[in-house]
Amino acid sequence: MVQNSSVQIPTVSTVTMFRLLLLLLIFLHSGVCLEIQGVRLAGGGGEYVEMGAKSDYVLRCDFRSAYDEHVTKVRWRKFGVPVYTWSINSSPSVFPPLLGQVDVAPEAAPHNLHFTHIAYSLAGNYTCEVTATSTSSSTATSTSDPFALYVVVQVLEAMLNSTNSTDDRDKYEVEGATDEIDFEAPECTLVWSVSTPAIFPRPNITCGYFSFDHDDVTYRLSAGLTLHKFPNESWQASFTDTHVQVRDIPVQHRLACTVRIPGTSYNQVVRAEDDFLVDNLIDAAGCPSLESDESRNLVVDVGAATRTCRGDVLPEDRSGQATAMARCPEGHSAVFPDGRAEGGWELSLTCAENDLGWRTVPSDPQNVGTLYDTNDLPHCRLAYLWSMGLLIYHCDPFAIKLPCLHPVTLIFQYLL
Repeated sequence: MVQNSSVQIPTVSTVTMFRLLLLLLIFLHSGVCLEIQGVRLAGGGGEYVEMGAKSDYVLRCDFRSAYDEHVTKVRWRKFGVPVYTWSINSSPSVFPPLLGQVDVAPEAAPHNLHFTHIAYSLAGNYTCEVTATSTSSSTATSTSDPFALYVVVQVLEAMLNSTNSTDDRDKYEVEGATDEIDFEAPECTLVWSVSTPAIFPRPNITCGYFSFDHDDVTYRLSAGLTLHKFPNESWQASFTDTHVQVRDIPVQHRLACTVRIPGTSYNQVVRAEDDFLVDNLIDAAGCPSLESDESRNLVVDVGAATRTCRGDVLPEDRSGQATAMARCPEGHSAVFPDGRAEGGWELSLTCAENDLGWRTVPSDPQNVGTLYDTNDLPHCRLAYLWSMGLLIYHCDPFAIKLPCLHPVTLIFQYLL
């Protein structure tokens, strides 16, 4: 006869289970909870340091550990090679290329890289290794992600020098002008030369018209910019004696260059120091030239006036007024945009500094004349040919681009 037998499974008491859980927690806590939060540059702009900058650059290794854990060592590597090691019980060890470039006894955070001298050799990929030890004597090391550090030049020194100047002061040269020239220069030509210091890494440089509104170069000039590479991998940009007509420079713009370093947030606009002469050459605005449209065939006599580089009219005496007398040549009629024709037409206008434009001469000298729209100026046509043309072509509007009037009416207007 077969007898049934049962297997007895041992039971675990509540106390025993609690002990097991406690041992598990102790085992888990015996590890080191070390976390590197990242590497960042303090005192700079993103990931670049600037040659010659008056700034305290610190490459920081930020980490987090538990309350009962102690960071005992931080080691910095550049391209995988140790360059700086800080230990809790000893002075930092420094190796080339950081030797002589970092502070080994800073006031705080000696595990970070406190740069004291910026050289091109500092550029590269940096990582930090952090070692921490817990109260249970467990040790762990964690390594950061690489941080790319760039070294760039602080200031692009735009050399805008006169060809006959012996000093080093940044300035423009106004061609054909003397040192005492007023702002309506007769030549209205700027001679522009730029030479940069050595820059690393290779920069992108754009030179042209700088806009105050956009804080950037908005129009590029083909100035003949060349880049020269030095044996230490740095670059120098330059061009010389580029002639720029002032009339081509938009108002409220200046000649300038932007310097950008690829792969970094470095973006700097460099232009010459403010110069009253050049500023007025570019920005001076007056009343528009009445002779600019030669197709009108007007005779214009301008008095008591000077001209800006754009051809605008300004009063010679800034407190006074410039004058203009416009008329048609003898034997011509003034034909207005609305088709009117007038013989013996003439118009007197005045222009004051900082005014909105030309004004008619008021009958009362105590009043201000009415602003005159120069688009309303007439075209001067030979009177006989003009009237005969309307008769021959039966007032063809496509031939003369005027509204058609009865020939008799037109001839009558001319005789008046």
